Amino acid sequence: MIQLKGRQAGALKCVIPADMSERQMIDGFAKLLSMGSHLFEGSEIVIDLQTRVFSPSLLSKIWKSFIEPSGCFVKEWIVADERSRVWLDRMGFRTAETDRLYAKREAAAPAQRAASETFVHAGTVRGGQKIAHDGDVIVIGNVNQGAEISASGNVTVIGRLNGLVHAGCGGDDGKTIVARSLETGQIRIGTKVGIIDKSSIFWGKSVFIKISENEVQVIPWPAL
Repeated sequence: MIQLKGRQAGALKCVIPADMSERQMIDGFAKLLSMGSHLFEGSEIVIDLQTRVFSPSLLSKIWKSFIEPSGCFVKEWIVADERSRVWLDRMGFRTAETDRLYAKREAAAPAQRAASETFVHAGTVRGGQKIAHDGDVIVIGNVNQGAEISASGNVTVIGRLNGLVHAGCGGDDGKTIVARSLETGQIRIGTKVGIIDKSSIFWGKSVFIKISENEVQVIPWPAL
């Protein structure tokens, strides 16, 4: 069974046994949720995969069965398999090893922060939450009404965009916004603001948004 351990550095630890089948894993998450969503709503979670081999499809199953419905935030992933750690690093997710490397890098050169690194948020950004990042931001989930995302780089939302997104918030009109489903009345890129009406042909559609000829331009993006 999935083990839920007490808070470490403010975060709950969720241990998934390596010998547990994916079906058992999903059932285990359902059992955790039945304990009461209030235990996880807004909480930081550390997910320990032990020696299990990570894959993007596994991330999707964990997200859909637990992260999204619980409303929690994954603070860190723990993996023993080196290939899995590389996968997570490439996708922009934090692991214990990644944190150690960052700490070592910052200790050696504290003034050299990698502003261009991509921040990936797996899960819903709920109303009242704010994400601000000096670089690109990818949200694998929905951005609810009342939520705000500010990025000096590009913003990609692989879900419904209901909240406020500001790409190129440092004044860079060359940045872009991509959304799987555009459902917000206002977006911002650099120094420009775009207003979208519910009657627009782009409402609820997958879109690519950029600044063209000093105007906000919305383009269909069927590949999403």
